[in-house]
Amino acid sequence: MITQILIQQTLIMFLLMLLGLLLSRLGAITEQGSKDMANILLYAVIPCVIVRSYMTEYSTQKLHALGISAVLAVAAFVVTIAVAWIAFGMRHRIENFSAAFGNAGFIGIPLVTSVFGAEAAFYVVAFSSMLNLLQWTYGIVIISGKPETINVKKVFLNPVFLSMVVGLILFFTGFTLPTILDRTVGLIADANTPFAMLVLGLYLSQIKPRDLFCGAKLYLVAALRLFVIPLLTALAFLPLPFARGEVALITLVAAATPVATSTGIFAQKFGQDYRGAVAQVCFSTLVSIVSIPIVISLAERMLA
Repeated sequence: MITQILIQQTLIMFLLMLLGLLLSRLGAITEQGSKDMANILLYAVIPCVIVRSYMTEYSTQKLHALGISAVLAVAAFVVTIAVAWIAFGMRHRIENFSAAFGNAGFIGIPLVTSVFGAEAAFYVVAFSSMLNLLQWTYGIVIISGKPETINVKKVFLNPVFLSMVVGLILFFTGFTLPTILDRTVGLIADANTPFAMLVLGLYLSQIKPRDLFCGAKLYLVAALRLFVIPLLTALAFLPLPFARGEVALITLVAAATPVATSTGIFAQKFGQDYRGAVAQVCFSTLVSIVSIPIVISLAERMLA
């Protein structure tokens, strides 16, 4: 059942991405427009998704599950960073970053909420927050080669981290937002999937077909990010007695997402191969339509 829903959702996301591609080709969405949409996602939509996920009644059971999701996220990133480093080290910086960091925010959260329900985003936040923290510390060192480029302020004063703090306050205090504000947050959060996929569609329109399907490193990154890393993560979960059921599968969905869209942003910022980074984002996103249902189906059997 989970696999079937995943297939349906990935196909819907693929169609939305094609719409973004078409609109870009027609000139209805410009490159500047896509940047503006990405900013709306980062500063408004994803924070609302996170806050809404925490707007649930407090219980020790949910707190326990949240703790488990955080532990599983740590285990997942140990596997991810190790595999990316062994494969690429500092020789191929963009490929290392691409393999290490998935698109848990733009793709993982929509997938998880569509399969497990809106409250399931509650358990992706630990993964997304850790992803964000690692991107702005370890990830910057990988791409720039300069540890001094780490910006501590951006690590803790970014929209994802701040919205998580707000969400935790709501969760622990039991405070509920006024109805109008609650509905507003919900409507903004619902824009996550279409906005994210339209942006990816525009990225896709910028890549020539030969650049999208040529290059051994392109295929290696996709294979590691979409198949090797999530399956090794599932194996790493096996010895953990609490790594079973819905929370473990939710973490694996986040771990199985394609290359993060932020890869292109970081590559451009630190003078690396921007076009190559975008090609990895787009190619892995296309392959993920097939890979995510397959990997989660196998993981579901492993962690049954």
